[in-house]
Amino acid sequence: MTDATTADTRPFSVLFVCTGNICRSALGAQLLKARLDAAGVTAGGHLIRVSSAGTGAQPELVMPPEVVEQSRRFGGDPSGHVARQLDRDIVADADLILTATREHRSDVARLLPRASRVTFTVPQFARLVAETEPAADLWELAAEVAAERGLVPPPANADDDDIEDPYRRSAETYERVGAQIDALIEVIVTHLARSGDRR
Repeated sequence: MTDATTADTRPFSVLFVCTGNICRSALGAQLLKARLDAAGVTAGGHLIRVSSAGTGAQPELVMPPEVVEQSRRFGGDPSGHVARQLDRDIVADADLILTATREHRSDVARLLPRASRVTFTVPQFARLVAETEPAADLWELAAEVAAERGLVPPPANADDDDIEDPYRRSAETYERVGAQIDALIEVIVTHLARSGDRR
């Protein structure tokens, strides 16, 4: 995680986390990167680095063809993706951590408790950032979104802050999850762009 003394020397790092790092986190990262690149959004003139990892990743597993299709459908680039196991160093290097579920959010906090302040589920972050005013930069925006946690009412159904796992399920499930992630990323990019710079 970046502090004020280093914010001007390195990219703003966004990390997506799920279980296997071949479905939800891979898709979220690919779509966010594609949308930010297309919008020309930077963080204080520096690039935004987007990556992903899994709490139970197995490098030999690859993205299911259904997820590859969803990524391409929504403008992502799934080529070259390799599943990566989440560890403490990966968490420490991230400025904003977006998880598929509340359980993954807890997994991140167990690895590095101080990371909990910049860790949100993807639906949670989209909901909170939509209620947050634009900030001077993305590091400040992440801090301000964290401050909104106690101010913005949680969803009536706590499960709404999770993204279901489509792995080895029906084609309809992959499509539904893909569409959900696409919609959430669109919200997130819109608000990141308001606090970032445009090239």
